[in-house]
Amino acid sequence: MAEPTLYERLGGIFAIAAVVDDFSDRLLKNPKIVEATPELHEWHTVTYQGRLPGLKWLRTLWVASLAGGPFQYTGRELRDAHFDLKIPPAVFDEVAEELRLTLEHFQVPERERGEVLGAFAGWKGEVTAGSEPGATNWRRWRSRP
Repeated sequence: MAEPTLYERLGGIFAIAAVVDDFSDRLLKNPKIVEATPELHEWHTVTYQGRLPGLKWLRTLWVASLAGGPFQYTGRELRDAHFDLKIPPAVFDEVAEELRLTLEHFQVPERERGEVLGAFAGWKGEVTAGSEPGATNWRRWRSRP
């Protein structure tokens, strides 16, 4: 019998949704994240509130998909979704710390917590690409059919 997927070991969609809900709310309370750049400040104080329910849903779908669940994430690529926010690497690390604290709050076992945090860390380059001086998101320049 095959070993359960990370999705199954995390408890499935409802458990993942609960963690994502708490995690998303934590981000709004962390001034190191909210105030890091003018773009992040506007996102978290103006734009984010109206989009929060949908964002939580997309985050839940993304995690469930990456963890091997029966879902397919169809949102924007992470680089494209975060590029204009100019998220510096130190802010990404602060977000990762909030994720770690959230996983601990929900008593996610050490093995699964490590897998989630490791997978999250793997996206750092994509999420922080817009913070590089003179950065250009070349994918936006692709010709469209």
